[in-house]
Amino acid sequence: MRCNSDDLAHYMQASYSHASMHIFITLSAVAVFIGTRHVFSKIRNEMANLTVIIIGAGPIGLTSALIAVQCKRVHRLVIFEEENRSRVENRSYQITIQPSLVSFLRGYGVDFDNLEGEWQDGCFYTRVGVYLEYIIHVLPLYRAETDIKFGTKFSRDCIDTIDVMSGRKLVLCCDGRTGLAGQILGLSDECAYHSTASFGALAAIERSSQTLVPKPEIRVHNIGFDLSAYVSSELEEKSKSTFSLKIFGNSRCRFLALAVKKSDTKIVKAMKTVLDKSMMRNIFLKCFNTYKRPEETSISDSFCLNNMKFSPRLFEIRLSQKTETAAYISDCDTFVITEGDASRSFNFNTGMDINLGLKSLSSLKPFIERITVAETEYNIMSSLIYKMEHSDRICKYFLKYGLKEYLFM
Repeated sequence: MRCNSDDLAHYMQASYSHASMHIFITLSAVAVFIGTRHVFSKIRNEMANLTVIIIGAGPIGLTSALIAVQCKRVHRLVIFEEENRSRVENRSYQITIQPSLVSFLRGYGVDFDNLEGEWQDGCFYTRVGVYLEYIIHVLPLYRAETDIKFGTKFSRDCIDTIDVMSGRKLVLCCDGRTGLAGQILGLSDECAYHSTASFGALAAIERSSQTLVPKPEIRVHNIGFDLSAYVSSELEEKSKSTFSLKIFGNSRCRFLALAVKKSDTKIVKAMKTVLDKSMMRNIFLKCFNTYKRPEETSISDSFCLNNMKFSPRLFEIRLSQKTETAAYISDCDTFVITEGDASRSFNFNTGMDINLGLKSLSSLKPFIERITVAETEYNIMSSLIYKMEHSDRICKYFLKYGLKEYLFM
């Protein structure tokens, strides 16, 4: 049988058309599959939502709640708080919010103009109970379903309550440096300790006759002390160490923070090693009476004996940082992170300690947006790494600038 050229051309044309049609059908099927998958993925992402559980209704916990309810992905918010509502709203200690974080909180609707407090150099001073009461009042105004469980201590029994909640969940442990929520949920309790290259001492004076009126802080630098009455050897006159002092707190509870850069001078060694309570008591007494606000009355030695608590000597100022601050539990599709003192804590009170925790919350909204739609193991790990790296940067920044920013400047 012979095949002429016309038959061959016809056969090749038919084969080509058949192959082209097959390729077209295959490509069309792939395009439909990809398009359908993209549409379904887009719909799933748009419908994806998150339940946020917060443990601890302190300033970091409730600020986290305020951020969470403004994320469109969050449809439900549950807060566990050991104390009752009255005790939370009547907490008396004073907090100081620095200017950059005032702007950050304004962005989430905090109306400082309607909060009882005091302004100085852009810082806002208020009683923590006032701040907490405000947030508790505004949380129900947002669309997310909110349930604050006052008088409910978070324990292992509460894990079952979380497990039965449908969908993806985020648990924020904001129960302070002594809280056990992170440990109960499986996070390591191990800490890394970092030195700030400074020594410090603290004192607290309580005057029950005074009201809880917010007071701006007082900072004094280049203070020297004569310890000749307490130390037998003659102290160095050259290369004296100079101290920085801060007086802060409300009119009833006054606090003094005394700090000095690390050195080997005799005066620093004496204040670190000599355990003579009268020495430190007299130092704080003279500091308060010399640098107090003009309208405040002086305090006597006898008053200090009964109404002042203080560090008996200088100690090293350190920052402790949890080695594990974020995790994902696949069995119940739950993310767990630590915030505030539950994540990092400072053993030296400057009255601005809330700012360290608030700075970490700047990554909370992006983190919520990431984890709500994270599908693959890579997406989940990337989200956790993002949060942990941000937490690490907060610590590094504080070690480099924090004490200077909060006290030495």
